[in-house]
Amino acid sequence: MNYLKNIVRVTEYVALQPDYPQGTLVLTDSQAVVDECVNRHQPVAAFEHDGITDLKCDNILIDVDEVDDYVFERIYRRCIGVPWDIAETARTTIRELSIDDLDDLVELYKLPGMTDYMEPLFEYEKERQYEQDYIEYIYKLYGFGMWLIHDKTTGKLLGRAGIEVRETCDRENQAELGFCIASTHWRQGLAYEVCQKVIQLAEDEYGLESLIARCDPNNKASRKLLEKLGFELIGHEADGDCRYLRECF
Repeated sequence: MNYLKNIVRVTEYVALQPDYPQGTLVLTDSQAVVDECVNRHQPVAAFEHDGITDLKCDNILIDVDEVDDYVFERIYRRCIGVPWDIAETARTTIRELSIDDLDDLVELYKLPGMTDYMEPLFEYEKERQYEQDYIEYIYKLYGFGMWLIHDKTTGKLLGRAGIEVRETCDRENQAELGFCIASTHWRQGLAYEVCQKVIQLAEDEYGLESLIARCDPNNKASRKLLEKLGFELIGHEADGDCRYLRECF
């Protein structure tokens, strides 16, 4: 579904209309226009060029005429708080988390065995604040993070997977792979299917040079999956977790 319906280029403050229809993104090289749009909660993106630099805007473009519709759609979604669609696999869709997903996420973590080898969620209101901050800062800063996995047919939440730049990363252009699948859907090959796609995105779209992964040494299923995905055991973390590495090619 495309939320963006129209792009309006406004280069002078006096040309800014008092209101725009829903689905409109204002594109400008004027700081005054940016500031006014932010004040009105009007989705806006800035573009810089010779003579116009150092604009302050959450979304700044260079070589704006080379930007495709896909990028503008993502910018508009970010402005209005709609999660990005990331990818699809044969059986699933992968997208960013929305705060509206929190109740489903809580139910996912309540399933038997889900927190045997990973930390539980915070208390509800603290988790809500954590997820809000994650959406606001991590997704915007990196363009990636932990995503939600849904059944392509039913829309049911199946788990989480993604890549994060964490303190465990000790190289440039490195991120950590994370994943969990609902225990009601274990042993169906879903984790492998989804993680393959995430690794492909890490290499092809985000240009990462290596991935790490961690898991409890007793978590035999995850260890077997990581090896199948091309990760190599290289040591252990201070907390005893196995540390795996996969070079991106």
